[in-house]
Amino acid sequence: MRIGIFTDTYLPDINGVVSSIVTLKGALEDLGHQVFVITNHSGSTICREGDILRLPGIELKRLYGYKMSSPFQLTADRYIRDMNLDVIHVQTEYGVAIYGRQVARDFHIPLVYTYHTMWENYTHYFNPMELTGVEKLSRAALRSISRTYGNGGQAVIAPSQKTKEALLRYGVITPIYVVPTGLDLSRFDMTELDPDRRQKLAESLGLKPEDHIVLFVGRLAKEKMLEMVIDAVIQSDDEHIRLLVVGSGPDEAHYHEMARERGAGDRIIFTGRVESEDVPYYYGLADCFASASTSETQGMTYIEALAAGLPVFGRRDPVLEDLVTEGITGYYFDDARELTDKLGTFFDEDHEGQAQACIAKTRTYTREIFGSKVSSVYEQAVADYAATYDVKKMRAVGDFMYLTLQRDADQEPLKLLIPMDDFFDLKIGLQARLDAWVVTNYLQFQNYYRAWMAARKKLSSRDMTAWQLKDWLVRRRGLDTAKASAVVEEFTARNYLDDQDYAQNKAAYWQGMGSSRKTIRRKLLRDGLEAGLVESVISQMDPDLEYDSARKAALGMLKTMKAQSARYKRQLVVRRLENRGFSPEIARQTGEDLELEQDDGEALQHALDNAARLYISLEEDKRKEKILQYCLRQGFTADEVQERLPDVFARMERQTLAAETGAGHADEDASADSQED
Repeated sequence: MRIGIFTDTYLPDINGVVSSIVTLKGALEDLGHQVFVITNHSGSTICREGDILRLPGIELKRLYGYKMSSPFQLTADRYIRDMNLDVIHVQTEYGVAIYGRQVARDFHIPLVYTYHTMWENYTHYFNPMELTGVEKLSRAALRSISRTYGNGGQAVIAPSQKTKEALLRYGVITPIYVVPTGLDLSRFDMTELDPDRRQKLAESLGLKPEDHIVLFVGRLAKEKMLEMVIDAVIQSDDEHIRLLVVGSGPDEAHYHEMARERGAGDRIIFTGRVESEDVPYYYGLADCFASASTSETQGMTYIEALAAGLPVFGRRDPVLEDLVTEGITGYYFDDARELTDKLGTFFDEDHEGQAQACIAKTRTYTREIFGSKVSSVYEQAVADYAATYDVKKMRAVGDFMYLTLQRDADQEPLKLLIPMDDFFDLKIGLQARLDAWVVTNYLQFQNYYRAWMAARKKLSSRDMTAWQLKDWLVRRRGLDTAKASAVVEEFTARNYLDDQDYAQNKAAYWQGMGSSRKTIRRKLLRDGLEAGLVESVISQMDPDLEYDSARKAALGMLKTMKAQSARYKRQLVVRRLENRGFSPEIARQTGEDLELEQDDGEALQHALDNAARLYISLEEDKRKEKILQYCLRQGFTADEVQERLPDVFARMERQTLAAETGAGHADEDASADSQED
């Protein structure tokens, strides 16, 4: 297999990514593969060194001497084409790596990507003032970039399970393979070191036989949290403990100044940058290794230390779960004080056999195993790339892109909905290719996406709470509770749903329509809003509007009251307002403030007329009793009713007589018509 490794950093740079690439290149070549490294240099022209192609770049002195290249390298295409690559392996994220991704698309070559760096832990480079808002935006941007890069190829290699879980949280759907970076363990075999060379190194550093050497190897940068290890050594009562710091980096001066300000004296020894071939000798000087970093994707220096037989002290982090067995291959700590205590205990005890236990932990991290696993990933990536679909048509539909895919000319086109965010992340366009696993993954979510679209349409026609939408998705769209909840959570995050706004708007509307607080509370709770939110909204309502709502409701009630006395109308309004949920105080005040234009005489007449119609068929005595009872129920006195009853009965008699006379004339007319016939 012909493999192209694209990276923004390579020899003579010294860092974890370079070490991983060098190890991988050698392991793959041992397996019979041909490996090309496409990287950069600080020159202005393309430079070819055997199987290494260096693109023009600019040295960034403020960033540890790294080089940055343009992702546009048209003149390099012919070199890449001549390599006839079977697979492209991208190891970084910037200039050369972006170019590698473009080459993979243009030349139709499967792409593998290794996620070496937990970028979320590096926001201090973008946010030196540690502003909360900037921190939040930086983390969100880095998660988005990680997701985009992760979803841009056929496979992602994660150095640890911790890294894989982070990528899954970011939304990476590309197959992720956990492949720990291997080492050339023979480099860290302490029995192979030159004793004279080691002794001279110790003397040059001012180390004495009685010194207890704690070693740190790595880049001196803020995310390594080296200050915690420095404090632990300074706080120790053991005057023989020395911290040997091997490496350089952007915060090297900062750590020098910190050690000086804290009175470290000769207890902290900084070596600066050292050559790669010298690193094993520094391990050979140490009694143990310590690091407080939790930003590692794998922690290569931990493995190097173990391979050298050194127990490691590390902050509790998932990366160490397969490396550190407490008291056997190392020790965990959470802060400087705990590290100080454990170092003191460690140097007071005998550790016979511990070195062999440490070395045994590294046996699965050999260069050979590393190369074999990565080679298997390449083979799977090539196979996945062969089973691709071509994008023939695409149409935007709300939050989704509707794709028409074709795999083979003799097969029916496949219709596929894909979220718009994923569409842009995957850089899909006409004639682009989608791997079979990508298509299969999205096919599983088609019902979910259609339910999403239906929910968006539903929300465009009516306001809904999160609970209402979830219930609707389950009952009407057939989603299970988990998927319905996922839609609701995403809609809430996108501000399609806002229970707070819903509650405030509905409360204001219902109050304007004359509803009481109690009624509004009941309605909001019925709509599935949380009790705490409801109470918060109710408490923010203008208390003066409660009276206005009660008065509006009362005026509506009065329109139906024509046959009641003024006193009774007020009583009835108060009672009905209380039944609607208004407080007794508001209801009583509203009743007292009513201005009743109709006098009781007119109202009594309405009551008498209503009663007369109801009881006209009864005998006179019974009718009189019923009319009196009816009017008493409307709030009138017996004297008021008795005074008007004669007029009522007289009018009823006239109506009865008129009705009978009319009926008689009708009979005569009918008889006359019959005789004529």
